[in-house]
Amino acid sequence: MKRKLDFPTLLLFTALLLGAIIRFYPAASNGFPLNDGGMFYTMIRDLKANHYILPQFTTYNFADIPFAYPPFGFYIAASLSDILHVSELWVLLYLPAMINTLSILFFYKFAEQTLGSRMSAALAVLVFALSPRSFLWQVMGGGITRSFGAFFLLLFLYKAMQLFKNKNTKELILMILFGAGAVLSHPQTAFHAVLGGTLIFIFYSFSKRGFVSAFFCSLGAALVTAPWWFTVLTRYGLQPFISAGQTSQRTLETYLGILKFDGLGDYLFFPTLLFALIGFWAAFKHGEFFLITWAMLAYLIDPRGGAGIAFLALSMLAGLGMHKFLTWINRADSEQACPEFDRRVDAVFMKPKIQILLFGLIFYFVLVASIFDFQLINTSLKADDLEMIDWVKSNVGGKKTFLLSTGHEFSMSDPLQEWFPALTNQYSATTMQGLEW
Repeated sequence: MKRKLDFPTLLLFTALLLGAIIRFYPAASNGFPLNDGGMFYTMIRDLKANHYILPQFTTYNFADIPFAYPPFGFYIAASLSDILHVSELWVLLYLPAMINTLSILFFYKFAEQTLGSRMSAALAVLVFALSPRSFLWQVMGGGITRSFGAFFLLLFLYKAMQLFKNKNTKELILMILFGAGAVLSHPQTAFHAVLGGTLIFIFYSFSKRGFVSAFFCSLGAALVTAPWWFTVLTRYGLQPFISAGQTSQRTLETYLGILKFDGLGDYLFFPTLLFALIGFWAAFKHGEFFLITWAMLAYLIDPRGGAGIAFLALSMLAGLGMHKFLTWINRADSEQACPEFDRRVDAVFMKPKIQILLFGLIFYFVLVASIFDFQLINTSLKADDLEMIDWVKSNVGGKKTFLLSTGHEFSMSDPLQEWFPALTNQYSATTMQGLEW
C-alpha cells in the first residue's frame, strides 16, 4: 500500500481493458462474423474436408481460386472448431477479436523497447488500442488471417529489437518462430516482417554480429515455412502472388491520397496526427530516425497494406509526442533522455490538471472507437439477409448464376457479396473476393 502509483502499468491495464471491450462488443452484439470472411469460411471447410491437407483449389464461388493463401489462421480455426465442437462461424466471430486484443500487450512491449521509456510506451499503447486503425479490419471475419499476421509481426519486431538493439542472441529462436508465423498468416505481414526486421538491423546492429544473426533468422524462418511455400510454388509457381500483389496501386494519386481529409475517420484521427507530429519533431531533434523511416517506407512500398503498418510507428510517435506535450503543459524539463525522465514521471502525472487532460484524451479515443464499432455492426449480414440466404439454400437446387444488386459501391465492405456464395453454394457473378489470386 506504500508503493507509489505506477502510471505506465495503470495506462497499460486501461488500454487492455478498454481495447478488449471495443474489440469484442461488435462481435457480441451482432452474432455473425463482421463484414468479410466468407471466402476464408469456405477455405476452412475445404481444409477440414480434405483432412487438413492443403487442397489445390478452394471451392469458393466455383472460381478455381488457388489455395495459395498463407494457411495458419485456417488451421487454427479448423482445429478449434473440431476440438471445441463449435461452428466455423463462431470461431470467425470471436477469435480475431481475441488475437487482436492480445496484440495490444505486445505492441506495448515493442514500443517500450523502441522508445526506451515505459511512460511513452504506455501513452503509445493507449493510442494504438483505442484507434480504429488498429482493430477495424482485424476483428472482422476476414481478421482470422489479418489478426494473426499483425500479432506475429509485433512479436517478431519485439524480439528483433531485443536481438539487434540489446545484442541478446537468446531471442534468435523465438524471432525465427514469430517470423515464420507472420509468413504463414498473411502475405502482407510477411513482407513487412522483412522490411521491419531489416530496418531494425540497419539502425541498431549494422555489424558483422548483427548480419550473422539476421542471416540465421532468415534461414531459420525459410526452413520452418518450407513445407508451405514449397508446396505452393510447386503447384502454382509465383503467378498467384504476383497477381495478388498488383492490387496495391503505386500511383501519384494513391500516394497523395494520404494527404486528403475526405472522411469522418480522417478528421477524427487529426488529434492523434498532431501528437505524432510532435513526436516526429522530438525524434528528429534527438537523431532517432527509425520510426520515421519505417513509416515512410511501409506506405511508399505497399500503399494498400502499408498504412496499417505505418500506424504502428505513428502510434509510437504519438505516444512520444503526447509525453512531450503533457510535460510541456506541466512546465517540466523534458529535454533529458526518456529513461532518466521516468524517475520523475510520477510527480508529473500526479498533478490534477495532467490527469484531467489525460482522462479527456482517453474519453475522446473511446468515443471515436465507439463510432467505428457501430459502423462495424452495421457492416455485416442481418436477419433479413440470412433469411434470404436460407430461402435460396432451401428452394434453389443445382448450380445457378446470381447477380447481386446490393447498393454497395465498394465490394470489400459489402458482406452480402462475399457471404452469399459461401453460404448458398451458388455462383455469384458479382462477387470479387479471391479473384486477385
